[in-house]
Amino acid sequence: MNINRVLLIGNLTVQPELVEAGKTKIVNASLAHHQFFENGQEERQELTTFVEIKIWGVSAENFAKHVRRGQEIFVEGALRQDRWEDDQGNKRSKLYVNVATWQFAQRKNDESATKSPGNGLAKKR
Repeated sequence: MNINRVLLIGNLTVQPELVEAGKTKIVNASLAHHQFFENGQEERQELTTFVEIKIWGVSAENFAKHVRRGQEIFVEGALRQDRWEDDQGNKRSKLYVNVATWQFAQRKNDESATKSPGNGLAKKR
């Protein structure tokens, strides 16, 4: 059995920009995922990982319309890999999350987080 599922919460690192590829609309963006841990001296440390994401179609249009740089969002999707050859003939590749659904990450006392223009799946807790 093969499983390819990614769940992430992070802060959007750039203002989303909607682009068209033929008749399809796409947003390419990046999330900063923050992980906190204690080192051997009991000091709190932070590890930030930057993850590229791609959102397609109507979901991409809603994302570009409603999400702003710095906002915390939740994405669910699958890991994908782009491969290409650069100008010098070197083979290159990049991993990204192909987003199936997204929503605002909910914070305490944040009413806007219960609305999800990305897919309508958000539920108020």
